[in-house]
Amino acid sequence: MNRIALSLAGLAIAWSLTQLNLASSAERELLRDPHFQRGFILLEAAPGKRAVQRTLEGPDKAGKPAWDLAQWSSKHPTLPDLPEKLPNGAVRYANPGKVVAIGLPGTEDGDLSLAVNASAEYGTHPREEGDPWVHLLTQQEFDNPPSLAELRECRLRIGMRLKHSRLVTPEGYSPARHAAQMQIFLTISNRKTGSPGYGQYLWFGVPLYDNRERLPSGFKAQDRGDTKMFIYTLAATDVTSESAHDGKWVTIDKDLLPLLREALQVAWSRGFLKDSTDFADYRLGGAFVGWEVPGIFDVDAQVRDFSLKVLE
Repeated sequence: MNRIALSLAGLAIAWSLTQLNLASSAERELLRDPHFQRGFILLEAAPGKRAVQRTLEGPDKAGKPAWDLAQWSSKHPTLPDLPEKLPNGAVRYANPGKVVAIGLPGTEDGDLSLAVNASAEYGTHPREEGDPWVHLLTQQEFDNPPSLAELRECRLRIGMRLKHSRLVTPEGYSPARHAAQMQIFLTISNRKTGSPGYGQYLWFGVPLYDNRERLPSGFKAQDRGDTKMFIYTLAATDVTSESAHDGKWVTIDKDLLPLLREALQVAWSRGFLKDSTDFADYRLGGAFVGWEVPGIFDVDAQVRDFSLKVLE
Protein backbone atom coordinates (compact mmCIF):
# COMPACT_ATOMS: atom_id res chain seq x y z
CA MET A 1 0.00 0.00 0.00
CA ASN A 2 1.48 3.40 -0.98
CA ARG A 3 1.85 6.34 1.38
CA ILE A 4 -1.22 8.17 0.06
CA ALA A 5 -3.38 5.09 0.60
CA LEU A 6 -1.99 4.64 4.11
CA SER A 7 -2.68 8.29 4.89
CA LEU A 8 -6.26 8.04 3.63
CA ALA A 9 -6.78 4.87 5.63
CA GLY A 10 -5.49 6.62 8.73
CA LEU A 11 -7.86 9.54 8.20
CA ALA A 12 -10.77 7.14 7.75
CA ILE A 13 -9.93 5.37 11.02
CA ALA A 14 -9.59 8.69 12.85
CA TRP A 15 -12.96 9.86 11.47
CA SER A 16 -14.60 6.59 12.52
CA LEU A 17 -13.19 6.88 16.04
CA THR A 18 -14.46 10.47 16.26
CA GLN A 19 -17.95 9.33 15.26
CA LEU A 20 -17.84 6.55 17.84
CA ASN A 21 -16.82 9.04 20.53
CA LEU A 22 -19.64 11.38 19.55
CA ALA A 23 -22.14 8.53 19.53
CA SER A 24 -20.99 7.38 22.97
CA SER A 25 -21.38 10.89 24.40
CA ALA A 26 -24.58 10.96 26.40
CA GLU A 27 -26.96 13.81 25.58
CA ARG A 28 -29.38 14.14 28.45
CA GLU A 29 -32.42 16.31 29.11
CA LEU A 30 -32.10 17.80 32.58
CA LEU A 31 -35.71 19.01 32.77
CA ARG A 32 -38.30 16.55 33.99
CA ASP A 33 -41.71 17.04 32.33
CA PRO A 34 -40.46 19.92 30.16
CA HIS A 35 -43.97 20.51 28.75
CA PHE A 36 -45.50 20.86 32.26
CA GLN A 37 -48.15 18.23 31.49
CA ARG A 38 -48.20 16.67 34.96
CA GLY A 39 -49.16 19.93 36.65
CA PHE A 40 -47.57 21.58 39.68
CA ILE A 41 -46.90 21.41 43.37
CA LEU A 42 -48.36 24.75 44.50
CA LEU A 43 -46.33 26.49 47.20
CA GLU A 44 -47.53 28.90 49.84
CA ALA A 45 -46.92 32.61 49.30
CA ALA A 46 -44.35 33.17 52.07
CA PRO A 47 -41.12 34.14 50.28
CA GLY A 48 -38.10 31.88 50.43
CA LYS A 49 -39.87 28.87 51.93
CA ARG A 50 -40.87 25.64 50.21
CA ALA A 51 -44.14 25.18 52.08
CA VAL A 52 -46.44 22.97 50.01
CA GLN A 53 -50.06 24.04 49.74
CA ARG A 54 -51.47 21.41 47.35
CA THR A 55 -51.17 19.80 43.93
CA LEU A 56 -52.53 21.34 40.72
CA GLU A 57 -53.33 18.59 38.26
CA GLY A 58 -52.34 18.92 34.61
CA PRO A 59 -53.65 17.27 31.43
CA ASP A 60 -51.51 14.18 32.21
CA LYS A 61 -52.65 12.62 35.47
CA ALA A 62 -50.42 9.54 35.17
CA GLY A 63 -47.42 10.90 37.06
CA LYS A 64 -46.55 13.20 39.92
CA PRO A 65 -45.71 16.84 39.18
CA ALA A 66 -42.04 17.57 38.51
CA TRP A 67 -42.43 21.33 38.94
CA ASP A 68 -43.17 23.57 41.90
CA LEU A 69 -45.30 26.66 41.29
CA ALA A 70 -44.08 29.52 43.47
CA GLN A 71 -46.26 32.56 44.16
CA TRP A 72 -44.04 34.55 46.49
CA SER A 73 -45.69 37.55 48.19
CA SER A 74 -49.04 37.05 46.48
CA LYS A 75 -52.13 38.30 48.29
CA HIS A 76 -54.20 35.75 46.34
CA PRO A 77 -52.55 32.40 47.14
CA THR A 78 -55.63 30.16 46.81
CA LEU A 79 -56.52 28.59 43.47
CA PRO A 80 -59.60 26.47 42.63
CA ASP A 81 -59.54 22.83 43.70
CA LEU A 82 -60.29 21.71 40.15
CA PRO A 83 -59.22 23.41 36.93
CA GLU A 84 -61.41 24.78 34.21
CA LYS A 85 -61.14 22.34 31.29
CA LEU A 86 -61.00 23.96 27.87
CA PRO A 87 -62.27 22.34 24.63
CA ASN A 88 -58.75 21.85 23.20
CA GLY A 89 -57.61 19.82 26.22
CA ALA A 90 -55.97 22.66 28.16
CA VAL A 91 -56.60 23.17 31.87
CA ARG A 92 -56.80 26.57 33.53
CA TYR A 93 -56.58 27.80 37.12
CA ALA A 94 -57.48 31.41 37.91
CA ASN A 95 -58.06 33.82 40.78
CA PRO A 96 -58.06 37.65 40.86
CA GLY A 97 -54.26 37.80 41.07
CA LYS A 98 -53.11 35.15 38.62
CA VAL A 99 -53.93 32.69 35.83
CA VAL A 100 -52.08 29.43 35.17
CA ALA A 101 -53.00 27.53 31.98
CA ILE A 102 -51.44 24.28 30.78
CA GLY A 103 -52.04 23.38 27.14
CA LEU A 104 -51.25 20.24 25.17
CA PRO A 105 -47.90 20.31 23.32
CA GLY A 106 -48.24 21.31 19.69
CA THR A 107 -51.54 23.15 20.21
CA GLU A 108 -52.18 26.87 20.17
CA ASP A 109 -52.30 26.93 23.98
CA GLY A 110 -49.27 24.69 24.58
CA ASP A 111 -47.32 24.43 26.81
CA LEU A 112 -47.76 26.92 29.68
CA SER A 113 -49.23 30.40 30.16
CA LEU A 114 -48.58 32.43 33.31
CA ALA A 115 -50.47 35.65 33.99
CA VAL A 116 -50.10 38.06 36.92
CA ASN A 117 -52.66 40.74 37.66
CA ALA A 118 -50.58 43.08 39.79
CA SER A 119 -53.48 45.54 39.88
CA ALA A 120 -55.25 43.01 42.12
CA GLU A 121 -52.09 42.36 44.14
CA TYR A 122 -51.09 45.97 44.88
CA GLY A 123 -54.35 47.84 44.40
CA THR A 124 -53.71 51.48 43.48
CA HIS A 125 -50.65 51.97 45.70
CA PRO A 126 -47.29 51.36 43.99
CA ARG A 127 -44.85 49.40 46.14
CA GLU A 128 -42.25 51.35 48.07
CA GLU A 129 -38.52 50.70 48.24
CA GLY A 130 -37.91 47.63 50.41
CA ASP A 131 -41.42 46.21 50.03
CA PRO A 132 -41.71 42.62 48.70
CA TRP A 133 -42.93 42.08 45.17
CA VAL A 134 -45.08 39.47 43.48
CA HIS A 135 -43.57 36.40 41.79
CA LEU A 136 -45.23 33.68 39.73
CA LEU A 137 -42.75 31.10 38.54
CA THR A 138 -42.14 27.41 38.07
CA GLN A 139 -39.08 25.69 39.50
CA GLN A 140 -37.45 22.29 39.83
CA GLU A 141 -34.18 20.80 41.04
CA PHE A 142 -32.16 18.62 38.67
CA ASP A 143 -31.47 14.93 39.28
CA ASN A 144 -27.76 14.03 39.28
CA PRO A 145 -26.49 16.81 36.98
CA PRO A 146 -22.91 16.54 35.66
CA SER A 147 -20.20 18.97 36.72
CA LEU A 148 -19.30 21.88 34.49
CA ALA A 149 -15.89 20.24 33.94
CA GLU A 150 -17.60 17.17 32.44
CA LEU A 151 -19.74 19.08 29.95
CA ARG A 152 -19.14 19.61 26.25
CA GLU A 153 -22.41 21.45 25.70
CA CYS A 154 -25.39 22.77 27.66
CA ARG A 155 -28.07 23.75 25.17
CA LEU A 156 -31.04 25.88 26.18
CA ARG A 157 -34.11 25.92 23.96
CA ILE A 158 -37.38 27.73 24.63
CA GLY A 159 -40.13 29.60 22.82
CA MET A 160 -41.80 32.56 24.54
CA ARG A 161 -44.65 34.87 23.49
CA LEU A 162 -45.86 37.94 25.36
CA LYS A 163 -49.65 38.07 25.27
CA HIS A 164 -49.98 41.40 27.04
CA SER A 165 -48.21 43.74 29.44
CA ARG A 166 -50.14 46.77 30.67
CA LEU A 167 -49.08 49.42 33.17
CA VAL A 168 -52.33 49.82 35.09
CA THR A 169 -51.36 52.63 37.46
CA PRO A 170 -48.84 55.08 35.99
CA GLU A 171 -49.05 57.46 38.95
CA GLY A 172 -45.90 57.10 41.05
CA TYR A 173 -44.28 54.76 38.54
CA SER A 174 -40.49 54.63 38.85
CA PRO A 175 -38.51 52.40 36.42
CA ALA A 176 -35.90 51.81 39.12
CA ARG A 177 -38.49 50.36 41.50
CA HIS A 178 -41.43 49.21 39.36
CA ALA A 179 -41.22 46.76 36.46
CA ALA A 180 -42.52 43.55 34.91
CA GLN A 181 -39.90 40.95 34.10
CA MET A 182 -40.02 37.39 32.79
CA GLN A 183 -36.83 35.41 32.88
CA ILE A 184 -35.16 32.05 33.27
CA PHE A 185 -32.79 31.44 36.14
CA LEU A 186 -30.45 28.49 36.59
CA THR A 187 -28.48 27.89 39.76
CA ILE A 188 -24.81 26.88 39.59
CA SER A 189 -23.94 25.19 42.89
CA ASN A 190 -20.81 23.89 44.58
CA ARG A 191 -21.73 20.22 45.08
CA LYS A 192 -18.27 18.93 46.03
CA THR A 193 -18.74 16.97 49.27
CA GLY A 194 -16.24 18.16 51.85
CA SER A 195 -15.53 21.44 50.06
CA PRO A 196 -15.53 24.50 52.36
CA GLY A 197 -17.83 26.16 49.84
CA TYR A 198 -20.28 23.26 49.59
CA GLY A 199 -23.82 24.56 49.00
CA GLN A 200 -22.78 28.02 47.78
CA TYR A 201 -24.22 28.98 44.40
CA LEU A 202 -24.86 31.75 41.92
CA TRP A 203 -27.92 32.78 39.94
CA PHE A 204 -27.51 32.57 36.16
CA GLY A 205 -30.23 34.52 34.37
CA VAL A 206 -31.59 34.55 30.81
CA PRO A 207 -33.99 37.48 30.23
CA LEU A 208 -37.18 36.85 28.26
CA TYR A 209 -39.02 40.17 28.77
CA ASP A 210 -38.59 43.45 30.62
CA ASN A 211 -41.07 46.29 30.14
CA ARG A 212 -38.24 48.86 30.34
CA GLU A 213 -36.11 47.60 27.43
CA ARG A 214 -36.88 45.91 24.12
CA LEU A 215 -33.75 43.80 24.57
CA PRO A 216 -32.89 43.74 28.29
CA SER A 217 -29.35 44.55 29.39
CA GLY A 218 -27.17 42.22 31.43
CA PHE A 219 -26.81 42.42 35.20
CA LYS A 220 -23.88 41.27 37.34
CA ALA A 221 -24.12 42.01 41.06
CA GLN A 222 -25.02 40.58 44.44
CA ASP A 223 -28.63 39.59 45.07
CA ARG A 224 -30.18 42.34 47.17
CA GLY A 225 -32.94 39.96 48.25
CA ASP A 226 -32.83 37.08 50.71
CA THR A 227 -30.06 34.91 49.22
CA LYS A 228 -27.22 37.50 48.97
CA MET A 229 -25.64 35.29 46.30
CA PHE A 230 -24.12 36.58 43.07
CA ILE A 231 -26.43 37.17 40.09
CA TYR A 232 -25.09 36.88 36.55
CA THR A 233 -27.81 37.75 34.05
CA LEU A 234 -27.08 37.70 30.34
CA ALA A 235 -28.02 40.50 28.00
CA ALA A 236 -30.89 39.44 25.74
CA THR A 237 -28.60 39.97 22.74
CA ASP A 238 -26.43 37.10 24.01
CA VAL A 239 -29.19 34.67 23.06
CA THR A 240 -31.54 36.37 20.55
CA SER A 241 -32.06 39.38 18.31
CA GLU A 242 -35.88 39.19 18.69
CA SER A 243 -37.90 41.24 21.17
CA ALA A 244 -40.88 39.94 23.13
CA HIS A 245 -42.28 43.50 22.96
CA ASP A 246 -43.49 42.73 19.41
CA GLY A 247 -45.92 40.07 20.69
CA LYS A 248 -44.52 37.38 18.40
CA TRP A 249 -42.85 34.11 19.32
CA VAL A 250 -39.24 34.58 20.42
CA THR A 251 -37.14 31.44 20.07
CA ILE A 252 -33.90 30.84 21.95
CA ASP A 253 -31.49 28.05 20.95
CA LYS A 254 -28.11 28.56 22.59
CA ASP A 255 -25.19 26.56 24.00
CA LEU A 256 -24.82 28.11 27.46
CA LEU A 257 -21.69 26.26 28.54
CA PRO A 258 -19.13 29.01 27.74
CA LEU A 259 -21.40 31.56 29.43
CA LEU A 260 -21.91 29.39 32.52
CA ARG A 261 -18.16 29.11 32.94
CA GLU A 262 -17.74 32.83 32.34
CA ALA A 263 -20.34 33.51 35.06
CA LEU A 264 -18.28 31.55 37.58
CA GLN A 265 -15.10 33.35 36.58
CA VAL A 266 -16.76 36.76 37.03
CA ALA A 267 -18.14 35.69 40.43
CA TRP A 268 -14.67 34.53 41.52
CA SER A 269 -13.10 37.79 40.35
CA ARG A 270 -15.57 39.71 42.53
CA GLY A 271 -14.94 37.69 45.67
CA PHE A 272 -17.90 35.27 45.50
CA LEU A 273 -17.65 31.46 45.72
CA LYS A 274 -14.01 31.95 46.63
CA ASP A 275 -13.70 28.64 48.54
CA SER A 276 -13.40 26.78 45.23
CA THR A 277 -12.34 27.93 41.76
CA ASP A 278 -12.49 24.48 40.18
CA PHE A 279 -15.16 23.88 37.51
CA ALA A 280 -15.31 20.23 38.61
CA ASP A 281 -16.87 21.28 41.93
CA TYR A 282 -19.83 23.06 40.31
CA ARG A 283 -23.04 21.66 38.86
CA LEU A 284 -26.32 23.05 37.60
CA GLY A 285 -28.70 22.85 40.53
CA GLY A 286 -32.12 23.74 39.17
CA ALA A 287 -34.24 25.83 36.81
CA PHE A 288 -36.76 28.64 37.36
CA VAL A 289 -38.92 30.37 34.74
CA GLY A 290 -41.64 32.95 35.25
CA TRP A 291 -42.62 36.43 36.35
CA GLU A 292 -41.34 38.99 38.83
CA VAL A 293 -43.70 41.97 38.89
CA PRO A 294 -42.69 44.77 41.28
CA GLY A 295 -44.81 47.30 39.35
CA ILE A 296 -48.58 47.59 38.87
CA PHE A 297 -48.64 45.71 35.58
CA ASP A 298 -51.12 43.13 34.36
CA VAL A 299 -49.10 40.64 32.32
CA ASP A 300 -49.51 37.33 30.52
CA ALA A 301 -46.97 35.23 28.63
CA GLN A 302 -46.75 31.76 27.12
CA VAL A 303 -43.75 29.40 26.95
CA ARG A 304 -43.34 26.20 24.97
CA ASP A 305 -40.71 23.59 24.07
CA PHE A 306 -38.54 24.32 27.09
CA SER A 307 -35.41 22.17 27.04
CA LEU A 308 -32.02 22.08 28.75
CA LYS A 309 -29.88 19.29 27.28
CA VAL A 310 -26.34 18.53 28.35
CA LEU A 311 -23.72 16.66 26.35
CA GLU A 312 -21.10 14.96 28.50
